[in-house]
Amino acid sequence: MTNADIVLAVVDWVEGRLTEDLPVPALARKAGYSLHHFVRLFHGVVGMPPRDYVLRRKLSEAARELSRGRRTVTDVAFSYAFNDLETFTRAFRREFGTTPSAVRRGAPFAYTGRRAAAHLAAPIGITEPPVLEPSAPFRLAGWSIRVYGQTDAVGKLWARFLPRAATIRTAAVPPRFRQLASWTEDGDEGIDIMTGVEVPDLSDLPIDLVGKSVPGCDCLVFTHRGPVTRIGDSYRGIYERWLPASDRRPALPFNFERYRDGAGDPYADSYVFEICVPVA
Repeated sequence: MTNADIVLAVVDWVEGRLTEDLPVPALARKAGYSLHHFVRLFHGVVGMPPRDYVLRRKLSEAARELSRGRRTVTDVAFSYAFNDLETFTRAFRREFGTTPSAVRRGAPFAYTGRRAAAHLAAPIGITEPPVLEPSAPFRLAGWSIRVYGQTDAVGKLWARFLPRAATIRTAAVPPRFRQLASWTEDGDEGIDIMTGVEVPDLSDLPIDLVGKSVPGCDCLVFTHRGPVTRIGDSYRGIYERWLPASDRRPALPFNFERYRDGAGDPYADSYVFEICVPVA
């Protein structure tokens, strides 16, 4: 069973429970993924985040019920697990541009039905099949920030860190640079990005550096070709094309990038580096 099959099975499960409270972490548990991986895979397969999908389907079914004119707005709102009438009305107006009462009186609305797979074949970013390989454990010394969505903060962090990395006396020679992305499963959508260089151990680190130990794991290794400004396309390609079509399930709350010695200018079309996604 591919990852897309699993996501669509969760969609079917949701469709039978639209009158229930359906928090995204519960959907992730149903699929057997971490929250972070589930949200990205769901978006890739269905074309929208799971929270948006659940809300739009609830509102569409509620609107269809209201259009029949047999039930009150309050009754319909509570039957689709909205906590109060104000929240329901606000979400309804945002979705349809009109009020629940107007639809009950016959106003038209744009119904959203069950979504199938969206655009799994789109050739975004990554154009070569990934390679499955074991990754040995490693340790990083570097700097870390928390980011939300697309940001230029990571590039700025690298620009500041590289001169500092040259002075880390325990770093491997030649230095092996990596970027580690990690996250928690508490619902926070932020991702911790660490720019780092491999070191043999984390004892006696200077006070301005953080250290991370990364366990060994099996990884799907994707090759990114082109400037780092196109990295977003590569991650969308991984989560919207390759992983949905694969039966390898993403695992562990991190992924990392590794950079080849002598790869050249990171803003050049000839630049190459690897994105490693742990899989079960």
